[in-house]
Amino acid sequence: MTDGEPSGAGGLDWLQRWREMYDAERAQGEAARDPGFGQSGDAWAGRAGRFAAASRRQPQPDTFMDWLTPHLRAGDTVLDVGAGSGRYLPYLAQHVAEVVAVEPSVAMRAEIDATLGAEPAPNVRVIAEPWPLATPPPADVVISAHVVYAVREIGPFLSALDEAASRLCALYLGLRHPTWALAPFWERVHGEARLPLPAALEALAACHQLGIPAHLNLVPAPVAFRFPSADDALEELRLRLQVTPDPDRDARIRAAIDDLLIPTGDGMLTPRRQQRYAAVIWWLPARQRWSGADGGREGGVR
Repeated sequence: MTDGEPSGAGGLDWLQRWREMYDAERAQGEAARDPGFGQSGDAWAGRAGRFAAASRRQPQPDTFMDWLTPHLRAGDTVLDVGAGSGRYLPYLAQHVAEVVAVEPSVAMRAEIDATLGAEPAPNVRVIAEPWPLATPPPADVVISAHVVYAVREIGPFLSALDEAASRLCALYLGLRHPTWALAPFWERVHGEARLPLPAALEALAACHQLGIPAHLNLVPAPVAFRFPSADDALEELRLRLQVTPDPDRDARIRAAIDDLLIPTGDGMLTPRRQQRYAAVIWWLPARQRWSGADGGREGGVR
């Protein structure tokens, strides 16, 4: 089945459904955004540092790396599409011959430099281009973690992952977008429910519409947000709510923080509601399928 065909899993056009969810969520955000809220050509400008700090508070290996590691080989090249702050790069570099990080954001590449400065990995290289690449490097394994939510045209994105890998493709993402945990704050401040972005189940359906026989394994989900203090939570929530500092509104946000965040054993604050599971969506890429390899074993490939 190709991107142009209308019917997918369950008789729905999931590629179109993906675009509709993406467009509706973006339109809602634009309508609610303060006029003075900062905009940039780099979506991560001004917030990459906060994202990186939060990522570094999550120890490695996480549940995705625990799932992936048994499927890696010492001679592999791993392509990390949308590598972000590079949280997986030092860990992967210890297990394979080469790691190629694809990251178009200038702000995020600065965080990759910081990550690799703290944990040097000479077998990591970075490609500063958006995906799909015109000429992707050869790779045995291709991964993409928490990236597809921000992709409007999911068909070409997934097809390019499929074409780039020789042995395994794996997506790591939530059953819901991670900011689902913060959606109650949106309703408190903006007075309406936050519209969802497409996530794991939509991605699985999109894969099958494209003719990619993907599997879904559940893994325990890490805590999505952890804040050192109420002040730190306020700064992050302003970004997520797309608002600028305002005394009255900040007071409402602080009241919501008191209601909706709870302390953890290590003194952090985290949302009351959390996703218990995340998803690894994996498949044998086209080159494996054409060779007749068996991808039906539950839990992955060797």
